[in-house]
Amino acid sequence: MEPLRLNKSVKAYIFLILVAFSTTTYGEIELLGELSIEIRNFQDEGLFGQKKGHSSYTFSPELYFESEGGKDFFSIKPKFREDAEDNERNLEDLQELQWTHVGENYETKIGIRKDFWGVTETAHRVDIINQTDAVESFDGEDKLGQPMINLSLERDWGVLDLYALIGSRERTYAGKNGRLRMPFIVDTHNPIYESSEEENKIDFAIRWNHYYGDLELAISHFSGNTREPLLIPAQDGNSIKLLPRYDIIDQTGLEALYIIEGWALKLETITRSGQGDRFTALTTGFEYTQTGIFETTLDLGWIIELNHDDREEHSPHAIGTRFSFNDIDDSQLLLGVLWNESTGETNVFIEGSKRIGARSKLSIEGFVFNGGKKVKGNNFDFNKANPLDFLQEEDFLRMELTIFL
Repeated sequence: MEPLRLNKSVKAYIFLILVAFSTTTYGEIELLGELSIEIRNFQDEGLFGQKKGHSSYTFSPELYFESEGGKDFFSIKPKFREDAEDNERNLEDLQELQWTHVGENYETKIGIRKDFWGVTETAHRVDIINQTDAVESFDGEDKLGQPMINLSLERDWGVLDLYALIGSRERTYAGKNGRLRMPFIVDTHNPIYESSEEENKIDFAIRWNHYYGDLELAISHFSGNTREPLLIPAQDGNSIKLLPRYDIIDQTGLEALYIIEGWALKLETITRSGQGDRFTALTTGFEYTQTGIFETTLDLGWIIELNHDDREEHSPHAIGTRFSFNDIDDSQLLLGVLWNESTGETNVFIEGSKRIGARSKLSIEGFVFNGGKKVKGNNFDFNKANPLDFLQEEDFLRMELTIFL
């Protein structure tokens, strides 16, 4: 298992957090955590003979401390993942090593943590603070811990968050024996950085959000190493490998969420410079929820989201149905289709979860890829192919059992 790589500045930063923790008197201490066992089954073998069945386990213990005065909190949450087939999926990560201090009209959070931005379901345009753990799940919602200093100011005009991000994390990609990967291996050991400081560069971000009745607005700006690297083809003997290139970018984002009766209207849009020409991208749509249908406790939600990205000739749209059973087990099920009118792709997805007793939960995730061009071996034109072409043999169903400690 490859260890979490920490540069000297981040190690010193962690040391200072631990010193701050040791000088504070803590009262309540909790030991939490979870253990997950995952099985992924694919309909076909991979392009290069990868197995149909993949399994892994994840262990995430957590220690939580609260000061006697109730104004200081400290949490430690590492994450360990071991995959039976793909070494690149193995992980040692600090999801949290955080000291939080709560003041009268402000809050400081210092350490390694995760912070999510956004309101939409199918694409998270503005969410940029943390790096994506791209091999954890297909939806891209799992993140790596980010060292940061965050000052949050609460005022009548809204909440203002200021961030100094101590270094950046590199995105994870499936390895030679992994699934849901392109025909060419991404060489994560030889990334390219525009900044001479490489991953040690300190990034900055700012975000303002406020409520106006049923309307929530947020405006954000990020400046630093991109979390979404470009993949640059490079010769590797008789084959090709892909080198991730991390450019310096500036991204400004807007989020809007408007609630009116059973409707939730959503918008995320960004404009970004630094990766070639400036581009814009957006996701917008709505979710409509019918409560207590058929005189039961079942809620039925309808989701439609439209996507646009200047970098892509064709952008997929999404329609889905969410079932919330409102039972003691918190059972939920989401069914949907990503369709592209121009290319004819209709990709079907399913997500669901259900508690089993007081200390465990069963989750499912599945995807069926339809309509793209099938890729055979290295017969792949990187410049002309649709991003989903290489996934046409990757239909899968994932089941995960999580036990809460």
